[in-house]
Amino acid sequence: MARIFITGISIVITSILLFYANPIQSYAELPFFTDEIGDYLLIGNGPVTMADAVDADNFEFGANKAMVPATSACGPGLAGNVPPLAANTLPVFSGISGDGNIAITKMSPDGVYSLSDVGVYADIGIEVAAPTEDAGDDGTNNSFFNDPNEWPNTFDGTTCTFVVGDPPALIDDPNFAGVTAAVDFTALIAELLDAKTVIPPLIPTATLDVTSGIGTGSQGVIQDTTHTINLVAGLNVIDVDTNGADFVLNDATLVIDGPAGSFAIIRIPDQVNFLISNGNILVGDGGMGLNNVIFYSENVENNVHFNFDNTILNGVVFWTLEPAGEININNAQGCTQLIADKINLNDVRFTRCAPDGDRRVGGTGISIDKTALLVSGAQMNAAWMIPVIVSGIGFAIVIARKF
Repeated sequence: MARIFITGISIVITSILLFYANPIQSYAELPFFTDEIGDYLLIGNGPVTMADAVDADNFEFGANKAMVPATSACGPGLAGNVPPLAANTLPVFSGISGDGNIAITKMSPDGVYSLSDVGVYADIGIEVAAPTEDAGDDGTNNSFFNDPNEWPNTFDGTTCTFVVGDPPALIDDPNFAGVTAAVDFTALIAELLDAKTVIPPLIPTATLDVTSGIGTGSQGVIQDTTHTINLVAGLNVIDVDTNGADFVLNDATLVIDGPAGSFAIIRIPDQVNFLISNGNILVGDGGMGLNNVIFYSENVENNVHFNFDNTILNGVVFWTLEPAGEININNAQGCTQLIADKINLNDVRFTRCAPDGDRRVGGTGISIDKTALLVSGAQMNAAWMIPVIVSGIGFAIVIARKF
């Protein structure tokens, strides 16, 4: 009997050690899909009766052919107007990424876009729900799609050389290079509506308290400092608390950092706008990627929910899904995604960083096959039982041998 007991105990210990040496996958999941959302740099959802869904002047999408921060000789003139890039943050891409896809989703009345002096580098291009290319365009001028001359400029790592665009690459009427009309956005809109339904009631895991300011800032203001939000592995839902004031980043840097597998949804409350003046938002180098931070506005008012002047954005996206919500950005570089009814951009160079369709966040790998127990959904809630089950089987075998 003593031998039976000792053998059983050894099976328990061995099974526990094996289990924790090869931990079962414990991914949390984003509570919404981004397979369609993740394809686009800009998603403009408003009708022409409201305004242009996307209105952009100067520089480029799907490329950042300039140093970071850009000098005034290259544009936009951010050098000297934004804080230096913070240490321990991921580098900002420079070059052509080819991911500047644009979606204009509204149909009847049609949504429209207007580009002036803009280069678009993309694998999909500009997609509109309007029935024709002409119906989706509101006066695009001197703008080019995947221009072989790299309009508006080439960049050799130190110098920007401005070029003449290739006429066949013109997006302007009647050429419409890179424009596709009558696109069915049913799947994309369904994802946006799902996110709009799911994100607001999520239980917060943390609060960014700016009620008394951070750095030298007053209520709602982060100023003259570098402030870091440290994430944990898995899904982080962070509520910004300004006690009703606008949330402001002024002459400051906000860093979001976390380990591999961390994801953040940072919620800006209703009746609070997010403003940046001479400030940067950057992802840290702690292991998380550049597609893992969403700033989500819950503001239902008809105004500019995100209003930025002079900024570098890297690895952060900005969504406002309420009707008539607006994003306005002047003088900016970096990697981002923007979703709103109205998107107004002046002097920007943006590549795309966006949730990429993989809903899993957090967790570690497993080197053994998943059993039916895991497939059935017990992975997250009952994984701790596996050592017990295995040890129970061991006891049964020992007892069976005795009898």
